[in-house]
Amino acid sequence: MQIGFDAKRAFNNFTGLGNYSRTLIETLAHFYPENTYHLFTPNLNTNPRIEAFSKNPSLKIHTPSFPFNKISPLWRSYFINKDILSSGVQIFHGLSHELPIGLSKKIKQVVTVHDLIQERYPQYYTAIDRKIFTLKLKQACHQADIIVAISEQTKRDIIEFFKIDAEKIRVIYQSCHTQFSIFDFRFSIESENQP
Repeated sequence: MQIGFDAKRAFNNFTGLGNYSRTLIETLAHFYPENTYHLFTPNLNTNPRIEAFSKNPSLKIHTPSFPFNKISPLWRSYFINKDILSSGVQIFHGLSHELPIGLSKKIKQVVTVHDLIQERYPQYYTAIDRKIFTLKLKQACHQADIIVAISEQTKRDIIEFFKIDAEKIRVIYQSCHTQFSIFDFRFSIESENQP
């Protein structure tokens, strides 16, 4: 199967959304190597955390060609559609609240929604940022075949603020990288305290 991801965060964000994206991609490639995973990113980064991406034969990295590399936000929202279609992707997953606008209905579409904080606490956002976040997220929720909510609260917020049918939403809790596990943390502390 050919599976595509909006991998901007995986390549360029090294905190929450980036960690989620990388962990999901790496886990799928590890357990289901028979699939091809197409990673669409507006630009590449040289961070060591993404070095494994270029070495894994199941992962294909796509970046915009000229002139779209100069207008990467527009590429991610609109012009990426041509690249997705030409790669043969059957499922496309927006890992952080967005899907390309007007993506062909022939491609199954999934979007992960982490929170609706701009709706729940609008006072923490400028009016323009809130409007942009809301428009992109609402469009993605209505366009997606399936919405992944990372918590029951996020699912309730999607239903309340965007009037999305609950049947379309799946709650799938985020994984945690082993570097953050209690066992590894305790083991490293105990190892440091050994004589």
